[in-house]
Amino acid sequence: MNKHNKDFYKRKIQKFSKYSYAITLPSDWIKKHHLERSQSIKTKEWKEDVDPAVNIYEMPDGHLEIYVDKDFSPEEPNLARIDLDEFIDNNPKFIEQKSIQMILISYYMNGSKGLEIISKNSIPNEIIHQIENTQSKLLFNWNMSKISSRRILIKTVFKERAKDIFQEQIPRFLRESFAVLLGILEDFIASLESDDCNILKNVPTRDKKIDRYYFFTVRQIRTIFERPKLSEPLNFSHKKLVDLRLLAKFIEDVGDIFKEIAIILVQIKGFLKEINLKEYLLEYFKVLYNAYSLLSDELRKSLSSQDTTVGMNEQIMDLIENFREDGMRLEERWGEVADQIEVSSLISDYEFSDFFQGSRLVKNLEESFKKVFDFTNLFF
Repeated sequence: MNKHNKDFYKRKIQKFSKYSYAITLPSDWIKKHHLERSQSIKTKEWKEDVDPAVNIYEMPDGHLEIYVDKDFSPEEPNLARIDLDEFIDNNPKFIEQKSIQMILISYYMNGSKGLEIISKNSIPNEIIHQIENTQSKLLFNWNMSKISSRRILIKTVFKERAKDIFQEQIPRFLRESFAVLLGILEDFIASLESDDCNILKNVPTRDKKIDRYYFFTVRQIRTIFERPKLSEPLNFSHKKLVDLRLLAKFIEDVGDIFKEIAIILVQIKGFLKEINLKEYLLEYFKVLYNAYSLLSDELRKSLSSQDTTVGMNEQIMDLIENFREDGMRLEERWGEVADQIEVSSLISDYEFSDFFQGSRLVKNLEESFKKVFDFTNLFF
């Protein structure tokens, strides 16, 4: 046993027969899992007096993992209890700020079985509406049961066990989420070309789909990390799961940015037309769409592999170089557009809020541009 790690064991490989090799298992591990041969085994999977066995799996990075040959069902945690009165006392704007939604989402992403919400007073209807609205943002809804006017239970609608981990679905969720981003960029371009902002009114709903996939993906990955001794082998190495977690976050961030851009474009469409930004925005979104399309192709290839991408490939290097050139060109063009805007002539016709929203639009455009480089960092 390694003196620095009591759970580390070193064993020599022994020739067992002409074509087989063997290693011994630590005695304390055998006792811990009740695998002594002299013991009678009684479980729903094993019959009595059957010799204990282990399952050995080869992981994506080549190492072997050993699991006890039985269904691994860790004890399900008790429902977390939320004292609504305490939260409201600490934050008088708790209901107004819809803080219950963030609490539910946080517990959901951390793999919680559910919540019990209690109050000494009747739980306000607005809180119940906010809970119901939050349920629509979760891929697998939590079922809400109103036990009484002062007590609500929120539980998962299916039994989550280790073998129910939907790890093979994570790449699909990420691909579909990225496809939504591309669809929103297509909407930006179509809206500008047709002068029809109504196309953009559905963007917030599409962003909710990205959120649902994001929340569930994070829940799955965290569950895998917290339950390392699953009864089935992992589809991905832990390094790969970290990459997938980062990818999910980047996609969710861009979805939020695109939602803000869509809302602003609708709100100040007249102002943007007045300062002649249409052609610039059209060029900007086409450049962004081209970059995100190339990223989509490369990420799809990466997602199809169970191993972590090692080193940046030629396509990603070309994307970065070309995108930097596009960025410099757009920056020069922005300077030309800005020089042509006569702010003094706009003051009498537009409110300060229009100028403020215009600055927010520029900030969000800048953030969506920088996110391309965040995505490429996944290939380092």
